[in-house]
Amino acid sequence: MKKVNCLSVVILLCISSNLFAGDCKEHIALHSAAYLANEYGKSEMWVLSNVKINLWEKPSHLGKGKKVGQMYPGSRALILKTEKEDYQVKSPLDKSVGWVNKIQVSKTLFQDTKTREACAPPK
Repeated sequence: MKKVNCLSVVILLCISSNLFAGDCKEHIALHSAAYLANEYGKSEMWVLSNVKINLWEKPSHLGKGKKVGQMYPGSRALILKTEKEDYQVKSPLDKSVGWVNKIQVSKTLFQDTKTREACAPPK
């Protein structure tokens, strides 16, 4: 009886984890506060208190346009589009959608849109 119960629990856990999972999508990770502090010659606390990364209405090659949102250093955001040297993303800070230049990005990674856990890219 114990084996059946253990198996039921394992099956239930697998099913429930899939119910709560989102889609595996590519995200950006902005440069960290530590990285920017080194670049600016300031402390991490100064960076966290004074620096936000702007999101723009248009990609760089089209002239940026007006500022439409912001993100904190080290933030991750879902990539909606890629165009030349820019990513269109949705800001986790203010939910705005805008463009950020690749120079602000430390890496891209795949993560689950709901759980935010790392995942394998879709094939």
